[in-house]
Amino acid sequence: MRKSHKSEIFHSAEEALTNASEILSAALQTAYQSAENPVSTQSPVIMGLAQLIENAQALVDAVLERNFPTDPSGE
Repeated sequence: MRKSHKSEIFHSAEEALTNASEILSAALQTAYQSAENPVSTQSPVIMGLAQLIENAQALVDAVLERNFPTDPSGE
């Protein structure tokens, strides 16, 4: 019988959310750079994608701040 080995890509929720935040940040930068292309006819679509990325980033940031505050005293 073969044992199933679970591969963990993160060790904690905070680590996963931090990594997701970094990925979203890179995606947002890529979207902005792509939208700045003066010959692109897709700039409005790309800016729409950038808005979706910003919304996802805001959700991740809110969860990180609520569950893993940088200042535990709340000050």
